[in-house]
Amino acid sequence: MKNIEANKVAARALLEVAFDSAKSVDEKRALLPRYLNEQKYIQHCPSMGDGFEGLMALLTNLANDFDGYSIDVKRLVAEGDYVVAHCLYRFGRMNPKEKVIFELFRVEDGKMVEHWDAIQDVPAEPLNSNGMI
Repeated sequence: MKNIEANKVAARALLEVAFDSAKSVDEKRALLPRYLNEQKYIQHCPSMGDGFEGLMALLTNLANDFDGYSIDVKRLVAEGDYVVAHCLYRFGRMNPKEKVIFELFRVEDGKMVEHWDAIQDVPAEPLNSNGMI
């Protein structure tokens, strides 16, 4: 149980560092290896490049294109070596649409080594009032 809680803490920290628009790309490059294994990180999201450099390319693009982007990690669920994060993403003034993203990580020795995600836009006029988060 202890590893599961530690894995959740690491997954939250990775997401909050990566998607904090107040941190520079250089700061992120220095901090993220605390939470993911740079040599083993496998990316399953088809719109991102593989590995650590694929993640850094995404974060560089966000920094260049979306002033004030942010993440709100709403909940984490973990089992074994896997952690799921249910998150709300905001892309700042340039793109006011919000997205709900489920991030799935596989953790090895306390660091993220694989990543999958499912992304959905938050509609302006949903057909129910239940909310996505």
